[in-house]
Amino acid sequence: MIKKCLLLLRQVNTKTTSFPGLTGKSIRDWMLRSSRSMTSFIYYLIAVVIILLCFLFSHSTEAWATHASIGASSGHAGPITTITAAAMNKGQWGLDLQTEFIKFDFFSNDKLVDFAGQDREVHNVDYIRASSLGLSYGVMDSLTVHLRIPYIYRNNISESEPPDEIHRHGDAKGFGDLSVHLHQRLFSSGQGDLLLTLLAGVEMPTGRTSDKDDHGEVFEAEFQPGSGSWDPSIGFAFTKNLGRFSFDSSILYTFVTEGTQDTDLGDILNYNVSLSYRAMVKPFVFDLIGELNGVWAAKEEINGRKDPDSGGNFILFSPGIRVGLGKSVMLFGSYSVPMIEDLNGIQNEIDYRIVFGVNVTR
Repeated sequence: MIKKCLLLLRQVNTKTTSFPGLTGKSIRDWMLRSSRSMTSFIYYLIAVVIILLCFLFSHSTEAWATHASIGASSGHAGPITTITAAAMNKGQWGLDLQTEFIKFDFFSNDKLVDFAGQDREVHNVDYIRASSLGLSYGVMDSLTVHLRIPYIYRNNISESEPPDEIHRHGDAKGFGDLSVHLHQRLFSSGQGDLLLTLLAGVEMPTGRTSDKDDHGEVFEAEFQPGSGSWDPSIGFAFTKNLGRFSFDSSILYTFVTEGTQDTDLGDILNYNVSLSYRAMVKPFVFDLIGELNGVWAAKEEINGRKDPDSGGNFILFSPGIRVGLGKSVMLFGSYSVPMIEDLNGIQNEIDYRIVFGVNVTR
């Protein structure tokens, strides 16, 4: 359709008499506006298709999703996982849909039987998928509110059962907890190239906590899509713009409280740094992004007893790209590999992580 508009524009240059009362210049202006409108329509159509694909992935019968503890997009332009200190303009809103896929080093049957022989009940998950819908709104130029709700799918859950058995539970799925965060800018330099923002929020117990396994038994709390707990969080985000480069860092601590099945899933500290480079501005925006995404998690506590095979620390290296279509649509994606994994006890280690999605702002 765009090519047809451009072809008509060429024809106008030589056939002005076919538009009575219009000059060649006015016709060209009209055709250019039509071409821009069609381009914007195509950009939005691409965004809608990607949103539908993400939605279909999130409800596929083939699962993804133990806890997707990283990947909380800020809902506006900036790094993919690291939270930027930039705020939305007053009255501006944003919509984003992202999917996070985490593949684990899945324990073999022989390993699970060996764990059972050691009198260890070790959990096993193949991979995780968490697709989430985010909404953002600029309350003031310095204050932005973000809401996010995930749909979580944990695939092929099993565990070792002493003395020598393997229990296969199947897949756990459902909507997770709704989170609300406020981003309040604390400092902005005169040129706006240096920003510091306060992050504060809460995760509310709105998610499903009664999902059952293949045998009709309720999954343990750590595998449920929802936590059943109120979890407040606080942190800071820092941004420094240097020409085409942007440096961002964020830290966010979540105080996890006791929820379903008398289980405290453990506090979480997310810490991230990112360096972005705007490699292209025309005919579309193209950003190259490199991030380090870290997570520290405390041990889970069930009925006052700490689980030795939970919690720990890991850091992922996450190169990614961001593509801007027009002024309102951003596509993004990243691929992460572990640099450091220091987990407590026996747990599935991360093989890799993929994050992709689309962001629309108005």
